[in-house]
Amino acid sequence: MKTRIILKGLLALFAAMLLGVFLGVVLLGCGESDDDDDAEEQFSSRAYKGHEDDMDANNLVNVYPSVVGTRLDDCQTCHSGMIEDGQLAGSSCDNCHDLMLHDATGHTFAETLNPYGLDYFSAGRDRDALENIKGKDSDSDGYPNDEEILAQRYPGSDLSKPGQAVATMRIVSLDELKAMPLHTQFMLSNTTKQQFDDYVTYTGVKIRELFNTLGIDMTGATGITVIAPDGYMKSLPIEYVDKLFPQPMFYSGLDVDTLGSDCGFVMYPEDMPDGLSDGAPIPGEHWLMMGYQRDGVPLDKSYLDVVEGKIVGEGPLRIVVPQENPGKPDRGLKYSPTSCNDGFDFNDDADHNAGSMVRGVIAIRIDPMPAGVEEFDYMNGGWAYIDAGQLIIYGHNVR
Repeated sequence: MKTRIILKGLLALFAAMLLGVFLGVVLLGCGESDDDDDAEEQFSSRAYKGHEDDMDANNLVNVYPSVVGTRLDDCQTCHSGMIEDGQLAGSSCDNCHDLMLHDATGHTFAETLNPYGLDYFSAGRDRDALENIKGKDSDSDGYPNDEEILAQRYPGSDLSKPGQAVATMRIVSLDELKAMPLHTQFMLSNTTKQQFDDYVTYTGVKIRELFNTLGIDMTGATGITVIAPDGYMKSLPIEYVDKLFPQPMFYSGLDVDTLGSDCGFVMYPEDMPDGLSDGAPIPGEHWLMMGYQRDGVPLDKSYLDVVEGKIVGEGPLRIVVPQENPGKPDRGLKYSPTSCNDGFDFNDDADHNAGSMVRGVIAIRIDPMPAGVEEFDYMNGGWAYIDAGQLIIYGHNVR
């Protein structure tokens, strides 16, 4: 027992050392790589897989070294949320990803930018550009960009100003969530790029039940944004909160044991629920929920993989999003096409709901944010909520 404790301590120390070395590597953004090898360079500490050494992020932290690791070391500093019909329809991550990865928005790169990002882009998109717009008030809120950034306020949003109060937050513990009426659903988690899809049973609390228990009036809410401690966020339509989703479909025999390693692509739990039939709807009700168990076991506590730069593990909380358009699972984009000839290769029109199921959830923002208050600063101390097993609710009508 003592040996195991010592080993765990050494592993934790080693992980902390790696994290310290890793600080200052990446930011999720739409920028390009900068090949400058200057040893005095500052590097973004945001850890998003696939966006290493982002040019724009590293320009920012070299002009403003004090923002490394803060919430300004983030795509939201320059990119805006998605606006449709005058309402927030997606986060800054959604806005840039939909354009750059799926070309689904019908707009240009410049149109993903907020006023500060647009000024930076127009001034040359380099460090000189950041220097040249220091004295400008990009968001027209009465404060120059330089003053806002040094105060860790967003220079591209007129809702963010030095000295502004932070939004009211409701903090809910894992034990409090477990005391709420639980809901269990067996469903398909259909991925876009990964090798395996999953049929899985999640247990947790319906989001509508969570809000009702907390007494939050959802009148006037336009959506919710789910946030992880590395800053990744996913916006979901307000209709999802009260929506009874259609029953997902069940397809059996798509695992490696049945189809072999070349064609098998679905993971099934050891204990399958009753009432399943191949090619038929899965019984039961399916809701948007905050899950804390997977197949009857608590979700693994998530952590940041300092090598891969991504969250590993699901919990202790994960947003669970059923398919809005149920269908059969399909192989990941990276693993298609195949020679399996079974009709299960990647289908771009399929509902890949796994992409909306944020891991390691620490906060739900109810949109729109109330006027005159600041965002919750998830970049500073967000991982503490993972360790504590706590969920933050803030935003519209949260008091």
